Amino acid sequence: MFDKRGGSNSKTLNKQSPSYAGPTPFHRRGSYLPQDTKQGRFTWLIYDNDGSFNGWFDWLPLHLRVGYWSPFMVLTLFFCYTAIFVFKPDPLEFPPSVLFALDEEDAYFMGMPKSTAIDLLISIWGVVVVVVAKIKLGSMGAFPISFTGWSWLLLTSRAGLEFMAWAAFTNNHSRVASSLAIMGSSIRLVTITNACVVCTIWNFILFPLIYFKSVPAGEKRRIFVKFNFGFFMTNIHILNFPLSCLNIIYGGKSRIRVFTESDLWVAYAVVLLYSVLYYFLMDRLGLHFYPIFNPRTSFSLISVAGVLGLYYFLFLKWNEYIGL
Repeated sequence: MFDKRGGSNSKTLNKQSPSYAGPTPFHRRGSYLPQDTKQGRFTWLIYDNDGSFNGWFDWLPLHLRVGYWSPFMVLTLFFCYTAIFVFKPDPLEFPPSVLFALDEEDAYFMGMPKSTAIDLLISIWGVVVVVVAKIKLGSMGAFPISFTGWSWLLLTSRAGLEFMAWAAFTNNHSRVASSLAIMGSSIRLVTITNACVVCTIWNFILFPLIYFKSVPAGEKRRIFVKFNFGFFMTNIHILNFPLSCLNIIYGGKSRIRVFTESDLWVAYAVVLLYSVLYYFLMDRLGLHFYPIFNPRTSFSLISVAGVLGLYYFLFLKWNEYIGL
């Protein structure tokens, strides 16, 4: 699995591919598990595209687009996927704080508690941003499979769930209200942490990397910068963080709560769930949105450890701030 030598069929592979990578299995469609596709056997890359969907990632070195994964990354992923089951809190508990605080709120806006009104506005704004982007950009294909997209959907969903919990409770649907409040409560930590991670990693790591490595100098860079600081990208990469802070760690103080191990487990579970999509589908399509997490180099261990550590660090810091 981890042997990177071309083997006895390297000449054949080189003849069959237009790539100039040389007689190695790196550039082949079946480079992860080299097999004869005519016999219906499994191949890793879904398209014979040299691991670059529509040529979008040709700027990434070939050996980081196709070929065998680093054994250290494989072991790390195996450990993480195992740990999420082994260390799952039992039971998972998420206090429906949005309901506990209804009687404590004395500030009202639009006929509802101020914090509930804020949730409603955040949820509506989250939908408006996506709809406007769809109208202006036409295609939103990459948004649902990006970590940024997941984070924005969590932000919109968390606010919507807690607003609907209030609405159900005021209409005497207490069981429905309780279920919605618990669901909204369960994603409070992952919502704010994902927003913080997206805001920092995109603006301070990925944006500079793409700007200097992927986009040619001149007009294309100017267009890229204009797009990055346009309406859509500004919302999902910059405003996402302050919006997530509202009613989670700041504002609506009566229903802010300290995060528990259950919240931390959900945050890690969402990250690992996204990693399944990223490593086992997007990598096969040739979509390498986040090169710092590339599975074919051991240096990605630094990024993985850094993100997992950052989630725990933020978990402690949010609680430290809330406890003040």
